[in-house]
Amino acid sequence: MENLSLFTKKILSFLESDSSKWDYWTTKQKLAPVSDASCMHKFVERINEAKKQHKKILVAGDYDCDGILATTIMVDGLTKMGIETGFYIPDRIKEGYGLHEETVSLAHQRGYQIIVTVDNGVKAQSALKLAKAYGMETIVTDHHCLDDSVDCDLLIHPDFLEPEFSTLCGAGVAYECIRMLAVDSDYHLILAAIASIGDVMQVTGQTRALIQNGLTLLNVSKEKHCSLLADDPILNEVSVGFQIVPKLNAIGRLSNLANVNNAVRYFLNQNDQKIRSFHMQITHLNDLRKKISNQMKETALSKCVSSQPVIMVQDPSFHEGIIGLVAGSLCSQFQKPVIVFAKNPEGYKASMRSPRGFNCMDFLHDFSDYDALGGHDQAAGFSLHLHDFKSFVDYVRNKINSYAWELETKSTLYVKPEELTVSTLEELDFLRPFGPGFEFPAIEVDATQIKSFYDFSNGKHRRYTLDSGLTCIYFNIPKTEKNKSVNAIRSFVGQPQMNYYRGTKRVNFVIDSILYK
Repeated sequence: MENLSLFTKKILSFLESDSSKWDYWTTKQKLAPVSDASCMHKFVERINEAKKQHKKILVAGDYDCDGILATTIMVDGLTKMGIETGFYIPDRIKEGYGLHEETVSLAHQRGYQIIVTVDNGVKAQSALKLAKAYGMETIVTDHHCLDDSVDCDLLIHPDFLEPEFSTLCGAGVAYECIRMLAVDSDYHLILAAIASIGDVMQVTGQTRALIQNGLTLLNVSKEKHCSLLADDPILNEVSVGFQIVPKLNAIGRLSNLANVNNAVRYFLNQNDQKIRSFHMQITHLNDLRKKISNQMKETALSKCVSSQPVIMVQDPSFHEGIIGLVAGSLCSQFQKPVIVFAKNPEGYKASMRSPRGFNCMDFLHDFSDYDALGGHDQAAGFSLHLHDFKSFVDYVRNKINSYAWELETKSTLYVKPEELTVSTLEELDFLRPFGPGFEFPAIEVDATQIKSFYDFSNGKHRRYTLDSGLTCIYFNIPKTEKNKSVNAIRSFVGQPQMNYYRGTKRVNFVIDSILYK
């Protein structure tokens, strides 16, 4: 502890005022022993029985990063057991989230006797009921909120495991199941770590251990499936979150252009040529996602009325797999709740994002005519029939007039530019991973001494260079900021990041906002 730099201690003190807990945050955590919960022992019994009776198992997954990797882990583990195992992830646009009756019927027709869900299932009541009617066995492994009882043969959920497993994502739960079967591998651990980052889980308990140990293995082994998806030679939770996770999420988002099940095939495949071919497809799809996303953001900005207390935007060109990204971008820019709609022949799909202090689900729940609704505090998704759209817009405009909320502002940690060096950033590895429960602070850096600045990417971004040599970049800088005097700038608020270029490292500061004198 005494060997830590003043900068690292400053970060640690800001995040954890109780110094008696510092050892926990600065020590690499070992994986907890396998769970001794009764549901886990029953899982082993049922899988061993399935193997003896030569039963076919279908793994039913989800189309985001967590769901893709959870599916991969479960399928690979059960296959190693010698069990004939298939998998299916639904089409985000055509089918939507979760296990569906159509999937159950098709699985039954193809001779599957057991369905194991990963990263979904606790809401699939009608599909589970149909599986039961067919005489199929159902095992639900999920981490989403349990509001009602689940009609399945076995439910494995963090709520039923020891406290250290309470923060697991869907892939984390799948990994613990495979550990119980004693067929787990380093590869499974790496995938569980990436999924935990992708699903933005609390970085405590077993999740912290998964991320720490999984990323260590990834950086040492340079595992081919994951390393191909990354840009940096050394990865932490930030680079994984920006470089790997979006590529996997893009496949599910653009389900009209790609089959998300191919992502699982990518991670299961061991043929180098096929892996490279899959990788090229994933990269192309992510580039396309960026292009569509940027176009939609520009359209949304041109149509939104930023003075509205709840910004609502729709356009016939909007892709429903991207509306959440657009809503998040507008919310970040205007610090207001935002709802973005995509219209289809049956009605509307919508995504809502809100700043801290505004609870999406609390705001939305009184409207009674949703076709579907789900989400949490800062993010929600829902669908509406065509004839309910106007009444929903009226509901929003009326409710916001009486809905009390206050923007939560994050306190910043002030640092001098010269404190942000390659060595001080590297030393932060002692504290990683950062995330919910141990969130890296918003850093405020003195910007009174600006040596130069210039705009790039057709004026979309701006790069400032301070007298200290620190490079500060404001991506997607608002026009309002560009029109203000540089001489009036007091400080930048944002995050320092390590930049790798031609084998050298340097520190860049990514600006979130500018404070003026």
